[in-house]
Amino acid sequence: MFLPKPRLLRSLALGLAAVTLAGPVAAIPDASLPADKAAASAATADAPSTAPLLNVADTAIDFLRIGADDADRMTLPVEIGQGGPYPFIVDTGSYRSIVATELAQRLSLQTLPPVEIVSMAGRETVAAVHLDRIQFGSQVISDLPVLSIAHEALGSAGLIGLDGLKNKRVTLDFKKRQLAISKSSPIGFSAYDRNTIVVQARTKLGQLILVNSKVDGKKVNIILDTGAETSVGNMALFRNLKLKKLVAPPTKVQITSVTGQSIDAQFAIVRHIQIDSVTLDNVPMVFLDAAPFAELDLSDRPAMLLGMRMLRMFDRVAIDFGNRHVDFQLPQGSQTDNAERLLALR
Repeated sequence: MFLPKPRLLRSLALGLAAVTLAGPVAAIPDASLPADKAAASAATADAPSTAPLLNVADTAIDFLRIGADDADRMTLPVEIGQGGPYPFIVDTGSYRSIVATELAQRLSLQTLPPVEIVSMAGRETVAAVHLDRIQFGSQVISDLPVLSIAHEALGSAGLIGLDGLKNKRVTLDFKKRQLAISKSSPIGFSAYDRNTIVVQARTKLGQLILVNSKVDGKKVNIILDTGAETSVGNMALFRNLKLKKLVAPPTKVQITSVTGQSIDAQFAIVRHIQIDSVTLDNVPMVFLDAAPFAELDLSDRPAMLLGMRMLRMFDRVAIDFGNRHVDFQLPQGSQTDNAERLLALR
């Protein structure tokens, strides 16, 4: 059966490779490919990338070459004390930063009492360590308590979460494959680019929740999650969807939390997601009653985490935690005609 690929304003195509949620999971073949090619696509998705890392320090804005872990999430070089650099994931869906247990032991980091966290699998107790100093580019953070989780479950040397992104602006430039971290600013590249829309957000426990968003015409709370490859919806959203409107019927899958626990979920392809004036078509998603939604008081209201596979459909995405807005730059040179684009940007 042929299934359409995700689209942005009827211009770009993006294949489905894997469901990844803050950790390694089994790949789901590309639903738009024949069975033999789909299997090859899934196998390719599991191959580690060797993309180079570039660290340009002591600048007003730190441009860091985007690397990729097994799930092709954003990574950047991070120094811990005098050690490094080490490839860390940038995860806007995680409250706490994390250091791989093996790296923490190698650096003899000070241990702290275990802490309770909320993962996709629920509440769990994990180890914690103390960082005297952590640096990425010219951004320096001192005295930061972080979690410590095994590298196998984490998928990288560490993770920069919301506690390391306070009052900062994170820009993901997919076209140039650069990650820029700067101070929060009320004016972003939207002031100079008519192809960019600015979406306002509200905050809850440090998370930015986009306003004026819909799934298949119904309101939804959207959180950007750069640590997840595929988008994740709660069951309130799943129940809100009409099965006959789905591009493909729901399929049972398993995903893996950052602590390595497997969770049952439903996989489906949603026909339309609207963020302000931009529409994303044919969006692959998994659905489950994940604990983080409850922490945000969103268990009973349609909500979702928008993962990297859909964010890559834009040329650039800037997430401004200090001024509570997100800039989306539409693709340059897309097949969308000018009239349609102007209509979409009204």
